[in-house]
Amino acid sequence: MGKVLNSQPFLEKMLNRLKRKRKSFGKISLASFKISENNSADVYIRSQEKIAQKLNIDYKVFEFKRSQFSLALEVLDKLNRDRFTKGIIIHKPLPKNWDEFKLFSSILPSKDVEGLNPYNLGRIFLKKEEILPPTVRSILEVIKISSISLYGKNVTLVGFSPHIGKPLSIILADKFATVIITHIGTYQAKKLSFYIRSADLLISCVGKPRFIKGAWIKKGAVVIDVGISYWKGKLCGDIEFEEAKKKASFITPVPRGVGSFTPLFLFDNLLKLAER
Repeated sequence: MGKVLNSQPFLEKMLNRLKRKRKSFGKISLASFKISENNSADVYIRSQEKIAQKLNIDYKVFEFKRSQFSLALEVLDKLNRDRFTKGIIIHKPLPKNWDEFKLFSSILPSKDVEGLNPYNLGRIFLKKEEILPPTVRSILEVIKISSISLYGKNVTLVGFSPHIGKPLSIILADKFATVIITHIGTYQAKKLSFYIRSADLLISCVGKPRFIKGAWIKKGAVVIDVGISYWKGKLCGDIEFEEAKKKASFITPVPRGVGSFTPLFLFDNLLKLAER
């Protein structure tokens, strides 16, 4: 039976550290962009608002309609020039008619709290990263907590998004793990279970409930479930938790797993940017 991550003591320690660090700064604002039709962002916004309140940070939500891409760029330009706005976050998914590359490129790297400006993402390839995506930082923190040594280990990533899978694959390879990247092509070729069965460390970021079967997990593996979705009215992850727990040496639950670290790392990034 694997050890299940208990995130609470780590979260309390991190929040206290952020509170101490916050005392070094004056007024700080975090701008949050939301698309009106994207109700899925509301959960994340509420979580971020609660932490902002605890840290005495001004959290401003800017809401846009699907037809207001040009307006969003105009507001971005103003926020880039606002001295109190130290960070900007843009909640996904975005409408298909929005140019995602142009949008994230329009955020100044010095205010890119999510680390998704092409400049910040590009620095990862050179091992010169300054701001990493908060979810990537959360995963790296959980890997540290699990005590797994990455050197020479087989790591299987399920999911290859620009803000999680892609940057994470580079970082883990830089630590000399053998990184296997899987995606929809792997699944459609019916090879996903093959690559999961060999994983010393499995990281899944898909967002499909109970997508990965517990029987696929290698005995003694470290299992990190980043996916969040609903199954029979309850929050759950990508992985069949109860079944996987029997084989894993360490596993993260959903909820109260990786996702609970992410908003704190978002604000840690914000305070890093405020130091500049």
